[in-house]
Amino acid sequence: MNESIVDTIVVGAGPAGSQCAYKLSSKGHSVIILDYRERIGDKLCTGIVSAEFENHYPDVNKFIYRKAYSASIFSPSGKFIKIKRNNPQALIIDRESFIRSIALKATEFNAKLKLGRVVEKIEVKSKFVEVKVKYNGNTEKYRAKSLVLASGFGTRLSKMAGLDSPKAKIFGAQIKLKHNLGDEVNVFTGHSLPKGFFGWMVPLDHNHSYLGILGKENPKQIFEHFSENLKSRFDRLNYFDDIDIWGIPVSPSSKIYSDRIVGIGDVVGQVKPTTGGGIFFAMRSADLASQILSQGLVSNDLSSRYLSNYQISWEKIFKKELQIGQLARYFYESLSETEIDEIINYLFESGVLDKEISFDWHSELVIFAFKTKILNYVKSPVRQAVQKLIYSLNINS
Repeated sequence: MNESIVDTIVVGAGPAGSQCAYKLSSKGHSVIILDYRERIGDKLCTGIVSAEFENHYPDVNKFIYRKAYSASIFSPSGKFIKIKRNNPQALIIDRESFIRSIALKATEFNAKLKLGRVVEKIEVKSKFVEVKVKYNGNTEKYRAKSLVLASGFGTRLSKMAGLDSPKAKIFGAQIKLKHNLGDEVNVFTGHSLPKGFFGWMVPLDHNHSYLGILGKENPKQIFEHFSENLKSRFDRLNYFDDIDIWGIPVSPSSKIYSDRIVGIGDVVGQVKPTTGGGIFFAMRSADLASQILSQGLVSNDLSSRYLSNYQISWEKIFKKELQIGQLARYFYESLSETEIDEIINYLFESGVLDKEISFDWHSELVIFAFKTKILNYVKSPVRQAVQKLIYSLNINS
């Protein structure tokens, strides 16, 4: 057993964990990063972030596959509208290499990166947190004054850490294609996709793209039907890999801290409910958590009461955004194919889509849309929820 007590153990080397480890270590704190994988950053993800992401994290510039200036949205009837801007609206990045670079930056500040470690137990003691892991068939123990849980969605570690788990989830399915789309992102609704699902085709490098879907159930079967149908629309739709499937939380946890512990990223549902994307939210949450933890380490106060400041700060920035995103998802899931067709036609004809859209912040557009004719399509009980939220946020509908 490693008898020394470091400042922080970070469980999970994804975008949330790696960023938090980097921020803490760069402030002089001793950090150990544990991850069950042998390779950092290889989580299933499309790797799209907003253009503004680069303002917060300029190093991403080294890992951009391409910048997206336009998108085509296909309606269930096969019609499509094209959104085009003079400035890039999203960045399609090499997620794996980018996240790996953040973890390696943490090691430059003496963080210890330990891969292949499967965490089996988390136990909070009076003066430290003890973590037991399996590595190559052996048990290892690590101790720290604090712990950051960033182990991803669906982990059994949340309960051990005294954190709540997200209550709602959806599924993504994705495959890599030998197909070059130029700079355009394609979004698909209805037709070969069941109610509440949407699909995408996203360009990567000059020779490959991602094809994927997002929805509530049976992702493999639905993806296979969807991809077969697309072959009639696109030439040269050749598969490169097997289908990858993963779960995505679409509701934030009600409690993301406990004594000596904070949770960040997918493990506590810090994900956009509209698209299932989580890189930006995860890294911004890591920034907040690292600031609170650093102050707690310096003042020697890592109590649940003090760490509740992390949740308070997080909710000030993200709670409204995620609440509105959830309503947008419920609304979309309630629509028939005919209604989706009508709404897409309306969006095109009315000029609603002329409004600048942030890929990471959707609430302003959603509220704007609910103030238009689109509100007529909102059914009970979603309609009551929309009206209640608008009232609670003091937004005039």
